[in-house]
Amino acid sequence: MEPTDQYNFNIFKPRNLHGKKNRNVIFSMLVIWGVAVFGFQFLLRGIEKPTPEKSLIMFESTWPQAVNETLSPEDLQTLLSSLVHVSGKNTVQAEEQVVISEAVTSLILGAMPDTMKPDIIELMVKKEELKSQLADIQDQEYLDLKEEIGGIENSLISYTEPISGFSKGSLESTLLINSMKNIDPKSMSDPTFANLPGTMKLYLIHNQSVLTDTKFLGFPFHYFYTAVFLLIMFIVLCIVYNILIEWRLKKQGVIE
Repeated sequence: MEPTDQYNFNIFKPRNLHGKKNRNVIFSMLVIWGVAVFGFQFLLRGIEKPTPEKSLIMFESTWPQAVNETLSPEDLQTLLSSLVHVSGKNTVQAEEQVVISEAVTSLILGAMPDTMKPDIIELMVKKEELKSQLADIQDQEYLDLKEEIGGIENSLISYTEPISGFSKGSLESTLLINSMKNIDPKSMSDPTFANLPGTMKLYLIHNQSVLTDTKFLGFPFHYFYTAVFLLIMFIVLCIVYNILIEWRLKKQGVIE
């Protein structure tokens, strides 16, 4: 009677030459896959360097003047641009977002003529009141309220444009007025803003290298490698494994 276990396979204790060859192919594939996945990550970590964004350079060039209250109109626009850039990042923590909003508001109000400040504050208060009502209404009433809020935002942009340089319709202008809050303006030397330079560095310094800066088929190379190449490589390894095993079965005359 033909034994029933002649085709049994144990990857750790091969029973015959075919089993050993099969095991060696599997382990070789695993080694290739492991080196391709983890080796690239180690390489990426080894050659990357902290690289500041342009906004951080802009911030650091104007922050000392802000603390000393010697900002020129051009420097003020530069500083606001860098702050608004960070405020638009969805990874910013809530408490850090509050500090950035206070800094933006203080800079805007501090640069405005005293005669215009009451109008700005009144608009900000009204905007916050209307936004708090949005959750309780619906249908046409909701659309009408949104339109009214949009009108207030356009007015705020008109007030702030000469100071910020952000024109109506730009993303920066929207981020700017959404960052402004109804607070008493503070000096940039206030202890509230002591950690602001560190916050800016946290969100504006990224590790980069030739692997992240090089573009391949329209993608950053590290993204293409991990998201596309490794997937293709896995499929190719599976195909190669099946071809090798099929070839060995035929060579040894094993019929399934």
